[in-house]
Amino acid sequence: MRESQESEIGVKVNPSAAEPEAREAERPPAELARRLALRTWWLPWLFGAIAIGLVVVIAVPDGESTDLGTRVPAELPTSSHEVIYEVTGAGKSPEIKYIVDGVAQTEEVEGTQLQWRKELTLEVGPGNGIVQIMASNSGKAKEISCSIKVDGDIAHRAKATGEFSAVACSSVIRPKSG
Repeated sequence: MRESQESEIGVKVNPSAAEPEAREAERPPAELARRLALRTWWLPWLFGAIAIGLVVVIAVPDGESTDLGTRVPAELPTSSHEVIYEVTGAGKSPEIKYIVDGVAQTEEVEGTQLQWRKELTLEVGPGNGIVQIMASNSGKAKEISCSIKVDGDIAHRAKATGEFSAVACSSVIRPKSG
């Protein structure tokens, strides 16, 4: 062993005690990486175990199972509605269009004398139904109006003034529940 030596500033230094620090500074970075890998080899295993645990907790049901085969579908409401379309004005209307099925099917009347009226029954459900009427007047009339009654109540009423004017009324019918 070496004897202790005095350093440049007057402190006695044991050369064998300073050697591990010197050796640490002399080690290449690859050696440090290898030591770090040896100390933390268990971290990927820990993360893997946590991930597997989460999958098991999420995938395993809580004991209550629902059998979809025994479910009975709910009855969706449908209902019948009495609808009255009316168009009023003077003279003839060149064109009247209205919905007849509560969805999109239309009928058209051309060149009809005004004070026009159409009554029909609509089946609505399970979704909402639509009632709509559009009409125009000839150049001889000053105004035209329309109205829609559903089950005796006025659902919509509108009026247009002027020659060659057009009017439209529409409403949504919801199925009656119960």
